[in-house]
Amino acid sequence: MPLSNNTFSRRIFEMSEDVEIQLVEKLKTRKFSLHMDSSTLRESEAVLIT
Repeated sequence: MPLSNNTFSRRIFEMSEDVEIQLVEKLKTRKFSLHMDSSTLRESEAVLIT
């Protein structure tokens, strides 16, 4: 069954919203730590890695 671009885009958006909600809920209830580091690309562009 072919899907229109609007239907396809809406479904992707709905799935991404669901993933975001699940992630936020897990982060609220679990302990975790972050590690941050910095690096530099070829053109002297700074990058922050988390």
